[in-house]
Amino acid sequence: MYFTIPVVLAILLTVGCSSSNDNAAVPPDDGPVAGTDTGTDTDTTDPVTDIFAPSDTDLVLDSDLYQEDGYGTANVIRVDVRTETTAGICTADDLSGCTLADVLADTDKNDDLKVDIPIHFQSSDFPDDGTLSNAEMRLRGGGSRFAPQKSFRIKLDSKEILWRGERYLQINKHPFESSRIRNKLAFDMMSVVPHLPSMRTQFVNLWIDDGAGAEDHGLYTHIERPNDHYLEKRGFNDKGNLYKAEDFRFDESDLLDVAVDEDGKPLDEDRFESSLEIEEGKDHRALVAMLTALHDPERSFDSVLDQYFNRNNVLSWMAVNILLNQADATRHNYLLYNPTGTEIFYFLPWDYDAAMGKWEEPPNSHDSDALRQRTEYGYAVGSKNDFTSRYYRLPGIHERIQEAVSHIHQSYITDELISEKATLYASLAAPFELQAPDSDYNPYYRESSAVQLAMYPGLNEQALANSFSIPMPPTLLEPALDGSSWQFSWAPAYDVTGHTVSYDLQISSSLEFSADDIVAQYTGIADAEDSVTQEVDASLLQSGDYYVRLTARADNEPERFWQVAENRIDRDGVRHFGVMAFSVP
Repeated sequence: MYFTIPVVLAILLTVGCSSSNDNAAVPPDDGPVAGTDTGTDTDTTDPVTDIFAPSDTDLVLDSDLYQEDGYGTANVIRVDVRTETTAGICTADDLSGCTLADVLADTDKNDDLKVDIPIHFQSSDFPDDGTLSNAEMRLRGGGSRFAPQKSFRIKLDSKEILWRGERYLQINKHPFESSRIRNKLAFDMMSVVPHLPSMRTQFVNLWIDDGAGAEDHGLYTHIERPNDHYLEKRGFNDKGNLYKAEDFRFDESDLLDVAVDEDGKPLDEDRFESSLEIEEGKDHRALVAMLTALHDPERSFDSVLDQYFNRNNVLSWMAVNILLNQADATRHNYLLYNPTGTEIFYFLPWDYDAAMGKWEEPPNSHDSDALRQRTEYGYAVGSKNDFTSRYYRLPGIHERIQEAVSHIHQSYITDELISEKATLYASLAAPFELQAPDSDYNPYYRESSAVQLAMYPGLNEQALANSFSIPMPPTLLEPALDGSSWQFSWAPAYDVTGHTVSYDLQISSSLEFSADDIVAQYTGIADAEDSVTQEVDASLLQSGDYYVRLTARADNEPERFWQVAENRIDRDGVRHFGVMAFSVP
């Protein structure tokens, strides 16, 4: 096996030092790696190693990187863009006549037309170079493309003359997030967390001159682009594979999307990138090998985890997502990094503008929205990703995650640090959010609400301890008639906190499950390891259409900690959670 430079350093440090291995490396002339034994203290015990035990594949991370190249100052820099366009033809085959209006209208990120226009870029830390144009600009984002305020990608023409050592500026409006500081706050907090590479961020005030003078477009947040420059700056191999999840749940069906030829090239690049967008790398055989092993019935999840992942990185990523209320990193909003010459994959965080809130325990209700919240609460949301779902089933994982969350909260994402940053960032955002143009599109902005974001990590640690017993959902299978009885079977639910689960099964002639419509119900059905089955006398079900609803209950507080099946039905614009339709001939 071959290792990247950071991995080799990790091995040397582990061999040469009595290390707590919290992996926040500093430059050599500034002293030893943070957390190592310098010889000045005879007590070499460190409880942190019980949480993050040193591994040969640990990444060595330098938190000083996030203070370099102008990133050490929390401020808002002005960025000026001057378009250099002439209206004319604007098609996928000919972009010569595309204008800013065409960029703003490019809301379909999946079609063949990717509107790029020539611009002149300068900023308060990138002086006017005197050229007519020195960059190109396009729209960026997914659903945010349809918002009235757009986000942009700027790509410098030069590969040598860079901005802060970066060729791309990714400036995001975050139009659906009223505080406009969550993404920056999250990544800046993660920049000091061990085993979890973060992204550099910068507040930007964007001005665009489209021929009628510079126009203020308000506040944006630039986030570093995950590419070869990103890898190189961290001492990682810039030829490694780097993927951004677009719709990737580690499902066995994902193997069809990421199929490759004998050289590791995608058989269908568009299909590949509909699942995982390729940021860097050309040989993707390691990805296919990992996913194949994950779904090999002869392999345990533990063995796959040890061969293809770094346990410290996985635990740190999982713990931070709970602490920062990142509930949307199941099919997307994360990256995977695979260093050249290795089998190992590392999780990297991505897109936290919907995070940084608090875990709100769902209402005790069967209303559609309440059930949706229940399926997205705590550990339950992990069922939407095969890797996360299987990780949560590891013995003792709840206690291990609790320890990691507590350690990260006490040592890195502390109440004091996040309060300091949230207060500062809110003060930087407020002048822009309280005036046009942002005030025209962000009516719910309150500086005090932005500052309150600092309260939530502590509340999230409490939620993990007190209310994460809502099970991961079971899955109803198709009912089957067997002689004189119907067999209702399901893949079991799972309570990560360790409590026993039982089930309630209801069969109704309507989706409302009103008392008059329920034709059969069973409570307290015992759990089983692989599959659970409930027999129903066929005489109870006359010819017609029926609906079955399954509820899993944890035995510690069954009226509070319950979950419906992951099955769902869409009817008349309403999503009905936890139910399946079937017919009796």
